[in-house]
Amino acid sequence: MKRIIGVILAVVLGITAMSGLAGCSNKQVVTVTGSSSVSPLMKELAAAFEAKNKNIAINVTTSDSTTGITDTLGDKNDFGMASRNLKSNESGVKATKICDDGVVLIVNNDSDLDSVTGEQIYELYANGTPIGSITAAITREEGSGTRDAFDGLIKNANSESLADVTSFSSVVGIQNSTGYVMTEIASSSNKIGYISLGSLDNTVKAVKFNGVEASAENIKNGSYSLSRPFNVITKEGKTLSAAAQQFLDFILSEEGQAIVAKKYIRL
Repeated sequence: MKRIIGVILAVVLGITAMSGLAGCSNKQVVTVTGSSSVSPLMKELAAAFEAKNKNIAINVTTSDSTTGITDTLGDKNDFGMASRNLKSNESGVKATKICDDGVVLIVNNDSDLDSVTGEQIYELYANGTPIGSITAAITREEGSGTRDAFDGLIKNANSESLADVTSFSSVVGIQNSTGYVMTEIASSSNKIGYISLGSLDNTVKAVKFNGVEASAENIKNGSYSLSRPFNVITKEGKTLSAAAQQFLDFILSEEGQAIVAKKYIRL
């Protein structure tokens, strides 16, 4: 009798497991790749969307903006994430803005640095000129949308931008994600770096730029000048799957934009 019961239980468990696997395999999968600045917001949007659409799974893979665009061109995703505008040589794709974000300068929580100017940041990154006790800096890797935005926005007294500097000073190190930048700044008393405003938390201290605090309100009113768009990248001429289109429509909807507005500047 025990053996029979055991066999029955095994069969029941097997059927249950196969049913669960069947349920998973029947889900429509939407693949999103790209910017490490956009991905925290995208994951939050995905979780809210999946809670209402049990038959759709949103897979978000973090890399950088350029990779997200390249993946889109190569049909490796449903759409990409980019924390910058498209460049003139990036043809075959189109960008749909989902919100705006600030680029915020950060230092260690114990730092006494409160505000910096564009000229000071330029001189530190380009020439290694210290800003008080800040003698080193962190930048992002090539391909990062946050770096592209930052380099274009930071200018010296002659309006020359960091984007035109062929190589940074030796005091500038490179990190390849928002998280790594924050970790290094949190453990270094003499360094400054930059991240997405939406990723800011209490592990690091935000620094004012030209005396203005980085906030959604100040970005909206134009007083804080370090800002850039968050874009969803799609391939020209390619029709999104029904599930991917449904997710994009959700992001742009009032419900999706309410989620965006928690940390970012909604449409």
